[in-house]
This record gives sequence, C-alpha cells and structure tokens, in this order.
Amino acid sequence: MSVLVYFAIFFAKLLEVTISTIRAVLAVRGMKAVATALAALEITIWLFVASTVLTQLYSDPLKGVAYVLAYTCGIFLGLLLEDKLALGLSEIQIITDTETARIITQDLRIKGYGITEFDCRGKDGQKQMLDLKVQRKDLNATLSLLKEYEATFISVNDIRALSKGRIKRHIIK
Repeated sequence: MSVLVYFAIFFAKLLEVTISTIRAVLAVRGMKAVATALAALEITIWLFVASTVLTQLYSDPLKGVAYVLAYTCGIFLGLLLEDKLALGLSEIQIITDTETARIITQDLRIKGYGITEFDCRGKDGQKQMLDLKVQRKDLNATLSLLKEYEATFISVNDIRALSKGRIKRHIIK
C-alpha cells in the first residue's frame, strides 16, 4: 500500500474535522446558512474517508491510525482557525467607581465606541457599570485599551444575536 493513501486519509480527515469544528461553532453563534453548507461538505468528505478506512481496517490498521491522528489534529486546527476568524460579537461589561467610569466612557466614545452606562451598587458602595458591544476580532485590542484603567472589574460574554444598536467596526488607534 502506498504511503500516499495514508497521507490522503490523514489530510481528508483533517479537513473534514476542521470543517466540522468550525461548523459547530457557527451553528452555536446562529449562523445557520453557513453551518448548513459546511455540514454538506463535511458529510461528503466523511463518507469517502470513513468508507475507505472501515472497509480495510483489519487488513491495514495504519489507515485507522492516520484517521485517529487526523481527527485529533482537526479538532485543534478547527479551534485555532475559528479563533483567528473571530466571527461574531462580544459584550464587555466594566464595573468601576463613578469617576473612572466617566473617564473610560469619555475616552472610548472619542474612539467611536457605543457605551451604555448603568448605576449600580457593589459591596463597597456606589458603582457604575459600562456595557459595550464589539466585534470579536476587536476584542483583544479593546481589552488592551481597558488595561490602562485601574480598579475595574471586566467581564466578557459572547453574543449570539443582536438587534439594533451601535457596534464598533474597527479599532481606531
């Protein structure tokens, strides 16, 4: 058996599982049309690869080894790729004292961010909660901007759906 068969199994399975991982993430994020199209491609690749491996697994167990290794690598590659694509939106909530909140709000609005302010009360008294939505690809840059402010509690959540409102499209430097 040619070594090329093992490489073909490996790379086809790697592609299939990478697509599968991205498809699952997109489905959770509500991107149904893209997830459905990827599912069709995924299952087509799976049919050919699985049938090739399973029909000759006992006579050529190295095909199974290539299949298992590709599955493992495909999960990792899919997650890495999805992280790089950074599709979707994130919500950043900032809780801080009133004066710091005023400064953060002013600074970020100058940079084009839409921010909603809330009065709240914490263990140590009156606080402000700031809420902003950003593209996931802008999340790290936005968090870097927020690091310069002391005494802030920051939480980040993924957003599945959003209607109306203001989303910052690109980080202004």
